[in-house]
Amino acid sequence: MRTDEPILTISVAAGLIKLHPRTLMLYEKSGLTTPHRTGTKRRMYSISDLDHLQFVKFLTQKEGLNLSGARYIIKAIALSNEEGFDLRKKLFPSFKPEQLV
Repeated sequence: MRTDEPILTISVAAGLIKLHPRTLMLYEKSGLTTPHRTGTKRRMYSISDLDHLQFVKFLTQKEGLNLSGARYIIKAIALSNEEGFDLRKKLFPSFKPEQLV
């Protein structure tokens, strides 16, 4: 199975990472995640999305960042990845995403 295939509804994804579905909607509204949408506009999440959501949860709940700070860190990590440098691993070595599915 491909890790980028959207297979999980918002309620299933939220249950797996132990967050409320409204929290995932807040993450989306804050620009931290962009779920896939079906033709009827239902939010669907992939395994890759779950890893990303776990990292957002880690930043906000374990590292104490607000959503704006988390968005800034995620943007910096994305830019460093484009340059071939894994900033996430260097800054947050204690973060290990769980195998949820």
